[in-house]
Amino acid sequence: MKLQLALDGTLEDGLQALRPAQPWVDVVEAGTPLLLREGVRALRRLRAELPDTPLLADFKIMDAGDLEARIAFAAGADLVTVLGVAGDATIASALAAARECGGEILVDLMAVPRPLQRVECLQALGCQRFCVHRAHDGCGDPVAPLRELRAALPELQLAVAGGIDERSIEALAPYNPDTVIVGSAITGSAQPGLAARRIMEKMRAHV
Repeated sequence: MKLQLALDGTLEDGLQALRPAQPWVDVVEAGTPLLLREGVRALRRLRAELPDTPLLADFKIMDAGDLEARIAFAAGADLVTVLGVAGDATIASALAAARECGGEILVDLMAVPRPLQRVECLQALGCQRFCVHRAHDGCGDPVAPLRELRAALPELQLAVAGGIDERSIEALAPYNPDTVIVGSAITGSAQPGLAARRIMEKMRAHV
């Protein structure tokens, strides 16, 4: 399991949390609120700060897949998110842009009513990475769709996000997510380095 740190506050606050947490972080995410607040300059700053760390832009693309994906990749992102509820043409164009730019897309399954059926459809388009995501404003448990997808597609590359903290790892670990996405449990901690280390230790205990 990899640990992805989602930065959703201001850029400077995010960097202050990221620096002590970095030794335990595998992927850094420029979250949607950060990008809305700071623009793609946040991606450029993070890329300058972390030249060798995978960087995800949480654009949540819903339209103009080619155009928006290229904006993310040009600013330094390695991965960009596309919503699974977007049209197939949008997702296919984002995927084509990713291939051309040497990046990847992560399909966010938030609000997808039948995740397994949608994943199978998008696999046929060429999508490989998916994220089970409990919405910030919503309810629900990411474990149920994670369980369903892992049982049906054991080799699927799956991330999980939404309110995850150290206590969540126990419930998620049996379904072996490839990436665990954590935000405020680290960035909101008085000791973000310690919080990231404790989460990573929990993850490693279940490998």
